[in-house]
Amino acid sequence: MSRNEDQTRRELIYPKLRERGWTEDLIRVERTVGATEIIGGKPRRRKGRIDYLLCLPAKPGKSPLAVAIIEAKKEDEIPALGIQQALDYRRRFHVPFVFSTNGHLYAEWAEDTNKTIDNLPLTQFPTPDQLRQRYEALRGYALDDEQAQALWIPYKGGDAARWYFQDAAIRAALEKIAKGSKRVLFSLATGTGKTVVAAQLLYKLA
Repeated sequence: MSRNEDQTRRELIYPKLRERGWTEDLIRVERTVGATEIIGGKPRRRKGRIDYLLCLPAKPGKSPLAVAIIEAKKEDEIPALGIQQALDYRRRFHVPFVFSTNGHLYAEWAEDTNKTIDNLPLTQFPTPDQLRQRYEALRGYALDDEQAQALWIPYKGGDAARWYFQDAAIRAALEKIAKGSKRVLFSLATGTGKTVVAAQLLYKLA
């Protein structure tokens, strides 16, 4: 009998991620703003959640850096089934790598290849060091460079002081600054906390 999605995450995916060097502090489960569906003529709000947000390890006193999303599927489903959903989350979280897995095989889409690669063994999933190397090559700077250090600075008040979309906007801005850009434009809806974004951005830069 094949495992359901929860069992697949718990019994297959987590152990293999740990074997590949993804420790608990590098794996986050983030709640998102759920979509609204019309059921029986009435709107119903669905809760949103990504299965795994992978972060690169940081030095002591610094904050891990989000770089990838994994969407988990049931053991008997094709590994690439969650790629489209993960790509939708990618836009919300501003990460360059997305993956989908059934606990045995995985598929990936990445900014550095701009294509989906399917049916890869999960035992060969990228390690944190491998994703860091790909991230640095893609962004065009080393994360140890002085201009990139603001990316590692923890939020004033901790992670609870920001929403996931604020974190995505701040990281996007800091990446542009790390590449030498002197102009950054934020485009966020009313009520999404642009003042908070600006204050946290200045705090990290300072």
